[in-house]
Amino acid sequence: MQQACRAVLCLLACFALGACDTQEPITEADKEILVRVTDLASFDVRIPGAEAHETFAKVKQIDGSYELTYKFETPSGSQRPLYMHVSATVGRKASDAVLAESAEKVGLLIAFRKGGVVEQEVAGIKAGRLALLVKDGQPIGNVFTLREGTKTYLFVISGLFVRDAESWQKLAGKKLDNLARYEIKT
Repeated sequence: MQQACRAVLCLLACFALGACDTQEPITEADKEILVRVTDLASFDVRIPGAEAHETFAKVKQIDGSYELTYKFETPSGSQRPLYMHVSATVGRKASDAVLAESAEKVGLLIAFRKGGVVEQEVAGIKAGRLALLVKDGQPIGNVFTLREGTKTYLFVISGLFVRDAESWQKLAGKKLDNLARYEIKT
């Protein structure tokens, strides 16, 4: 009984801490570090009205770190289903980035294994790790993770994929350069 009470109290404490997070307006500078569906135009992928299906969030967490997220999903029934999730976390300390990256990797590993998806690392990536997502022998998307100092970056896409470092650099290179210079303006 005492263990159950501790578990409930711990869960309530986690919810209380999460409730202390504050949503903030996302700026153009924030958007410049997030790979977006419009960035796929350089690969001749254009989705009319894509902006209507994008969502952005910028959350200041109780510890002073920030998480920026971007999501895009084509409407159900689309001829070309596409899903993107991009997040950048800017912590106050390098240890914050280590924790954020570890949590992301564990979550992805569990989800991929449960869905029968395996990762095949893409060679030649200068910073971070890019993997091709494969299900039943067929490529279905990519996942990219990066931890640099106090910052982490996560990029997940399904419905489209890149197989080589050159294509990845063309898609995300500028965004990652922007991330290296990025600072939260408070």
